[in-house]
Amino acid sequence: MAYRIKPQSRLLKGTAWEPCEAPVTALRAPQTMYVSPAIKGAFAAIHRIDTWFGARLLRALTMHLILSGAWRHSAERGLYCVRDQARKHGLCHQMVVGSTGLHAYEYRTSHAAARCRLAVNPPPEGARLWLPPVRGELPPADSIVPWRYLLSFSSSLPVRMSEDVVWGYARHRSSGASPMPLADAYVAAAQRARAVAELAPRQPGRYEISDGDGLLWQVLVDQRIHEKPLVRDVRASVGRFEKPVRRMRAAGVPFRVGIAGRPPLPEGREAQRTF
Repeated sequence: MAYRIKPQSRLLKGTAWEPCEAPVTALRAPQTMYVSPAIKGAFAAIHRIDTWFGARLLRALTMHLILSGAWRHSAERGLYCVRDQARKHGLCHQMVVGSTGLHAYEYRTSHAAARCRLAVNPPPEGARLWLPPVRGELPPADSIVPWRYLLSFSSSLPVRMSEDVVWGYARHRSSGASPMPLADAYVAAAQRARAVAELAPRQPGRYEISDGDGLLWQVLVDQRIHEKPLVRDVRASVGRFEKPVRRMRAAGVPFRVGIAGRPPLPEGREAQRTF
């Protein structure tokens, strides 16, 4: 689905705006700015990402805009507008903020992150990673906030995942070691889920797919509900499967007849840690 969103906000149209500094109240505590559920939903829909993960990225984006964005003020409306300064690549991100600097009213962009021309590279391997929780403190000064890379990565994925899938796969990968950071866990799970989802038939249905590595993945294919295949569950498999893909009659009740014509995953196609 193509999203054609005008860079000019309806709240900004027909109003005189003057360059200004960021509101002091916003700078004091960027993590406390209120972002409504409606904005979170619009952000996830525009970039075609999962709402639960988009909320984390939107929080990081909000703090980035507050601290690094270009601010304008409308004395007539009593509103602020803050924009990402990557102007050569079109309007990447914009928020309309209330007079106190503590409430975001609207989010806009001219393109989804998957179509952004701004180069985004993975953070250096071994660097300290951080993504903001829904509520919590600011990141440490020496950390890397990889929100821009993760937004592009997730927006480009041909599959969606529940949060339980991400942590379920991370537990499988860690095997009793220290748990992965969220960024690492998301990328690792997404790479494996993308390979698994490629085995799912294109006709609508709920499928159970064996990845050949001891895991069963539950994939929902139904474009009336989700534009991308949705990976709903991952768990350890019991026994062996004659066919890698099975159609499920209802939640948790698989058909016993395997679906022919779907090759197994190639050997060695392990999810690689990106950073």
